[in-house]
Amino acid sequence: MSKYAAVIEYDGTGFKGFQAQPGNIKTVQGEITGALKVLLGDYEQFSYAGRTDAGVHAKHQVISFRTEKKIDFYRFKWKLNCLLPGDIVVKEMRSVHDTFDARKDAKWRQYSYFVVNNSYQSVFLKKYSLLITKELDIEAMRASVDKFSGVKDFASFCNNNLQQGSTIRQVHSFKIRKFSDGLLVFRIAASSFLYNMVRIMIGTVLEIGKEERRIKSIDKVFKGKNRKLAGKIVPAKGLFLTNVEY
Repeated sequence: MSKYAAVIEYDGTGFKGFQAQPGNIKTVQGEITGALKVLLGDYEQFSYAGRTDAGVHAKHQVISFRTEKKIDFYRFKWKLNCLLPGDIVVKEMRSVHDTFDARKDAKWRQYSYFVVNNSYQSVFLKKYSLLITKELDIEAMRASVDKFSGVKDFASFCNNNLQQGSTIRQVHSFKIRKFSDGLLVFRIAASSFLYNMVRIMIGTVLEIGKEERRIKSIDKVFKGKNRKLAGKIVPAKGLFLTNVEY
């Protein structure tokens, strides 16, 4: 048996998330595993780095699987991409050690959220970013993101009804970069994330940028451990899984 890893890119608009679900529900995993079944027949230990939600995209999702067949990467990637729908593509493949697991071995995942702070939105960004026409206080937002770094209880920044287990997570970095035409990219790296955690964090920081919330309120949100204290969740369309580190 040989084990392989692949980097996957997809537009999550038409999918009900990455993870396979019961019934005839369209998911990214369902499309990938279906194509693998056609090419390989039997395979096992399918794993993935990040369980993206409905409407969330990926530039760098990592999967892993085992198979008895030896794979020619160029030919196999070509055939796999021919079988996959147009909104999913395999970018690269490699051999990995037999114990490698795309989820368990990941040290951290990075998500990026795209916001356009302008009077208009480029036609090439409308599907993949949030438009905010009110001028944002970028320096205030940058000052606020430091409060999220470190090991903290993110109970206020997740969907309490669907979250199970510990709500303590470690955020390694939270940065905001500004580009031309008002494009802002929020990048968050953490060992793992709670359900809706990134989108609620971004929504909270944007309220600071809109002067609807003060920076010091973040401390109260963490202390309160109550979803109602944090900001509104931002739409899924602007969120991308952009890197996974092993």
